[in-house]
Amino acid sequence: MCGIAGVLKFDGVVTSADILAVGQMMDNQIHRGPDDEGSYHDSRIVLGHRRLSIIDLSGSAKQPMCNENGKIWIVYNGEIYNYKQLQKELMDEGHQFKSNSDTEVIIHGYEEWGIEKLLHKLRGMFAFAIYDLRDTSCGPQLVVARDRLGIKPLYYFNNNNHFVFASEIKAILASGLVPRENDLEAIGSFLLKGSIAAPKTINKHISSLESGHYLLIRQNKVKKTHYYDLTHAFLDESLKNISEEDAVELVRACLVDTIKCHLVSDVPVGTFLSGGIDSSSIIALMRQVEHKTIKTVSIVVPDTPYDESAYARIMASKYATDHCEVEIKGQDLVSHMETILSSMDQPTIDGINTYFVSQAAVRHGLKVSMSGVGGDEIFFGYSSFNDVPKLNKLLNSLALIPFGKRAARSFLNNCRNSRAVKLNSIISNASNLAEIYSIYRGVFTEEQIQEIVAPHFIDEIKKQAFGSIYPQNYLKIRDELDQVGFLETTSYMANQLLRDTDVFSMTHSLEVRVPFVDHLLVELLAKLPAKLKAKKDLPKRLLVKAMGDSLPDDIVKRRKMVFTLPFDLWLRNELKDYVREKLNGSSFFDKLQITKLLNAFDNRDVHWSRVWSCVVLEHWLA
Repeated sequence: MCGIAGVLKFDGVVTSADILAVGQMMDNQIHRGPDDEGSYHDSRIVLGHRRLSIIDLSGSAKQPMCNENGKIWIVYNGEIYNYKQLQKELMDEGHQFKSNSDTEVIIHGYEEWGIEKLLHKLRGMFAFAIYDLRDTSCGPQLVVARDRLGIKPLYYFNNNNHFVFASEIKAILASGLVPRENDLEAIGSFLLKGSIAAPKTINKHISSLESGHYLLIRQNKVKKTHYYDLTHAFLDESLKNISEEDAVELVRACLVDTIKCHLVSDVPVGTFLSGGIDSSSIIALMRQVEHKTIKTVSIVVPDTPYDESAYARIMASKYATDHCEVEIKGQDLVSHMETILSSMDQPTIDGINTYFVSQAAVRHGLKVSMSGVGGDEIFFGYSSFNDVPKLNKLLNSLALIPFGKRAARSFLNNCRNSRAVKLNSIISNASNLAEIYSIYRGVFTEEQIQEIVAPHFIDEIKKQAFGSIYPQNYLKIRDELDQVGFLETTSYMANQLLRDTDVFSMTHSLEVRVPFVDHLLVELLAKLPAKLKAKKDLPKRLLVKAMGDSLPDDIVKRRKMVFTLPFDLWLRNELKDYVREKLNGSSFFDKLQITKLLNAFDNRDVHWSRVWSCVVLEHWLA
């Protein structure tokens, strides 16, 4: 796991200022790679790398890395779990290796197969840049790629003079080559959704490379290619008539294979343990495939309804793990607040739990930890799988009744609680399932944003079209539940959960692996009939059935809880003064509406995420 950076000069004249800029980007990402650093430059490009050593700890795995003749260079962030198989395949073709690293496999794979075939062979999480000097007729080319589902980030800036890329937005800004200018359209998107969807970022001039895409920069032209589309798995009907028994066996085998892959490492691999089904399944699977002592890490929030420590202890005891608990209180958040907010690469309402559990994991002696991110998306664990189709049915029914929507809006206009306001927005603005999902998942509605943002900013914030970030081919997916699954995976998980997991874990120099986001497992679940995933007899029923007696009844039958911290309690107590100081002095938000929001929150009429999103954004704009 690493931090990467680079500057490509279109005029082919690298200067000392460019070398310095990449050095500043690398210094800004030292937390992503405290173990080593390296750089390479010629007349056209500067490449930089920060290393967190996980696979092949020797100096032979140092980056930037090149092939035998120095014609192909790479900087790479991630882990390729099938690198040993690919290495053997390449050696059979005559390639020679100087290291035992997955990095070198990517170089030789690119040399042997080209970028498209290489990307489809890789199993893992990655973001990399390959500089190819072989074509003397058309000049060198740069290929910048990101993994299928968006586990590892990659940001870039492009103008007529240079192309700049890095693992973090903050690093690109540290180069001094990119203007610091907030994107008001992206700010509107953040207020709507709680995160900013790729390719946009909070900076008007910096883009996020979307998951499943790569860029080819050649002869001063940048071409983007979409090489992976999860929709195809949902449209695959090869398993549509499978029995439940056979589906469970397929899922069980794939889970075991996935965990085996994710344990590939030259340092110990531990896991986060919340006590929920997802993290408990990971521990049980780790124990099935290896007999080493497993380090587990849990957050304890005592004397709150959010404390899951009792369930975590059940699993730690059952599998005899080396278990570490870290108690977090509101005052801990206060003392870490500025570090947390400055760690965010761009505004987000999530991820603080990952900050604290990652810090605890590092203190427990880990450099690599598993996480259960993705379990809810592929095994239908969210309430959205029940609620969004129901709302779609309601919308369709109202459309059949004369003046049905008008009557519903008239009734809801008299209700001021958050659910009624959101339902009113759905009826007023949504026309398909994706738009319903977007509002359902959202923080503020468009109408609320119009009210809460100061008047002189409203005209500059372009209204976001609900559902506009979703590819229209999702509509080809057979079942509404699978449509929700596609949206959860490609929207909420990709733009928020995975990005936050990366940012806050790497703040502490911890690599987090997400086995439920293995593309083979995700595709398998996408191909399976929705009816097998959605029965209400068990939560995440295919996962629970696949795990069998590995999960105690206390874990399976417990009330569902989201892995989060008690923000609603802390924002009313330990953080109350901090919140009011931040928001009362704001020039971005309307003062009267902010007062109303805070009063409504104190009266428990609005969700804490709306208050917290304003705090985060105000910090970013200050």
